[in-house]
Amino acid sequence: MKIKFEVKKIKDIRAEVVTSVTFEDSSDQKLQWLNTLYKGSLEPLMETKDFKGSVNQTIVTYVGGETKSKRLQVLGLGNSKEISLEKLRIAYASASKKLNALKLTSVAFEIPDLSFIKSIINHSHSDILQAICEGVFLSQYTTKKYVSKNDFAPFDEIVFFTDSPKYTKEAADAVKNTRIISDAVLMARELENEPSNMLTPEKFAEFVKKSSVKAGYNVTVFDEKKIYQLNMGGVINVSKGSNNPPRFLILQYFGSNKSEKPYVLVGKGVTFDSGGISLKPAQGMEAMKMDMGGAAAVVGAFEAVSKLKLRVNLIGLIPAVENMPSGTAYKPGDVIKSYSGITIEIDNTDAEGRVILADALDYAANYKPKAVIDICTLTGAAIICFGHLLAGLMGNDSELKKKIFNAGEKTYERVWEMPLYDDYDKLMKSDVAEIKNTGPSRQAGTIMGGIFLKKFTGDKYPWAHLDIASVGFNVAESITEYQTPGATGYGVRLFVELLKNLSH
Repeated sequence: MKIKFEVKKIKDIRAEVVTSVTFEDSSDQKLQWLNTLYKGSLEPLMETKDFKGSVNQTIVTYVGGETKSKRLQVLGLGNSKEISLEKLRIAYASASKKLNALKLTSVAFEIPDLSFIKSIINHSHSDILQAICEGVFLSQYTTKKYVSKNDFAPFDEIVFFTDSPKYTKEAADAVKNTRIISDAVLMARELENEPSNMLTPEKFAEFVKKSSVKAGYNVTVFDEKKIYQLNMGGVINVSKGSNNPPRFLILQYFGSNKSEKPYVLVGKGVTFDSGGISLKPAQGMEAMKMDMGGAAAVVGAFEAVSKLKLRVNLIGLIPAVENMPSGTAYKPGDVIKSYSGITIEIDNTDAEGRVILADALDYAANYKPKAVIDICTLTGAAIICFGHLLAGLMGNDSELKKKIFNAGEKTYERVWEMPLYDDYDKLMKSDVAEIKNTGPSRQAGTIMGGIFLKKFTGDKYPWAHLDIASVGFNVAESITEYQTPGATGYGVRLFVELLKNLSH
């Protein structure tokens, strides 16, 4: 896909279709201006008053005269006083999908008056431009990789344009950087949507190692022999029921002085989760290929951070396993020993994500990190709590949690904090080990996941936990115009925004 930014008048833009934008409260004036420019081509549209400029409203018309494009799409942004970054993303994505349906390959999108929008929403020009570009780029994705007759074709060329040279440098940089971030999100979606027979732990590790070479970060992969040598009991035991052996990935990016302590991202990498001996119901189990959404988010973050060359040191830790039932699988009632030496009573083998994360969180302490953030599709209870709109946030450092919250608000990958009171600890108490891997049935399930992980972080470093089971994949009612059914790639944009702020 070719991406360009141009400072040109709308009639000089060369594309199969040009999209012009207007607010609802100024749509009459904008249509009159366009009608004059296009020699009366919009008069029927103006007479019918079918287009009002309401939010996400689009209409395509054909224009003549001395113009490079013969199609004009007009996009409504709604009331100017109600605009937001997310509404911009959705509006431009809506316009993009309308053009995808027309099978157009070369498209152009007008950038509106940035100063006017900034005065309303108090975000930088770069933030506004990024939201616009994200709406277009993130909509260009299909899950039909394995369909021979795919009826969706992404654009071959996208042009963003303005007739004002005032923000040329900001716009050019925003287009380039947003392309990098959006490509990383789409990579994460692609990994999450990949069928588990195509993406075993070993194949996942191979993909990341290969991709890292081009992106500019380093990857070390521990095989099962090394994992056994390190006594990573969580990873070892969860993977025992599968014929596909585990992998433990270490991603490294040094964008700052190597003496500077790194941030660590930890991602749950369960490439398929049957529930193990505590078998899940058949209905919905096919979605458990996406139980490595946390791992995909970490990989996506590294892809973007490396290509953006952020001035930050970053470590990624990904335990990758399959959780399957067999004669060799770990069982309810088993007691296992984690990498830290803490013993765990397995109450339910379907609470496997926290068990493998326990090893990774303790391993993270080896890097003496500034902070550690884990991200995982951990608990179905998060869906009960939040629906499919928010991720659960927990942790031991208020400043870190605040920064994550702010990054989530800006990217619309939103989070909401849940408590980790010590009072909950007793609910995870075991009679035969130091901790159980689940609490009482139907009680504070999402919090119980955080309480378990807290046992392995202690006060060793500032830590935050993101439970993204509620937002890692889409259901019909939660799909926005820049998403598709299936994986969301949640966490990539949040991490990039967070790390960009931390690098300052």
